[in-house]
Amino acid sequence: MKILPIVFLVAFTAGLVLAVFAMLLGVQHARPSQSRRPSAFFNLPALAAFAVGFGATGYLIASRTRLPAWGVLLIAAGAGALAISGMITLLARWALRGVSAESLSADDEIQGQLAVVSRDIAPNGAGEIRYERHGREIRVPARSLNAKSLAVGEEVVIDRIEDGIAMIEEWSVVERRI
Repeated sequence: MKILPIVFLVAFTAGLVLAVFAMLLGVQHARPSQSRRPSAFFNLPALAAFAVGFGATGYLIASRTRLPAWGVLLIAAGAGALAISGMITLLARWALRGVSAESLSADDEIQGQLAVVSRDIAPNGAGEIRYERHGREIRVPARSLNAKSLAVGEEVVIDRIEDGIAMIEEWSVVERRI
């Protein structure tokens, strides 16, 4: 058996593995730095699309025709380029539409964030919490979900943000559920 079909099978399999990895973990979790907006060009789904298109087309042509290796590679690379352009179009029109630097730091992005009470929170009253995000300390007004008073220094978890106020719960309560 020639080596070229094996190379294409490996590329195809790697593309499928990358696609499943991106599907299960998401594009955001695979990025090393989430301080900038995601790229429609350099991401796991686009790389997976190229590998699948390149591998599938290359294998079929290499195993069923008598084209020279350079011809098979050229056609496979073209198919991979078509696959990646399709994936980029899909990401740009569907998955990444409306994604901006502002929306990446949106309130729902901090759900589950561990924080510390920085100003006492009275029952049914507001106080303040602080947490770190992207190397910056952030302070936000906060209210307790269970209407308990919380003292400075207590660890809490952010449930959601409503009208600029973090709705929080004690870490010890959340930890018991986990």
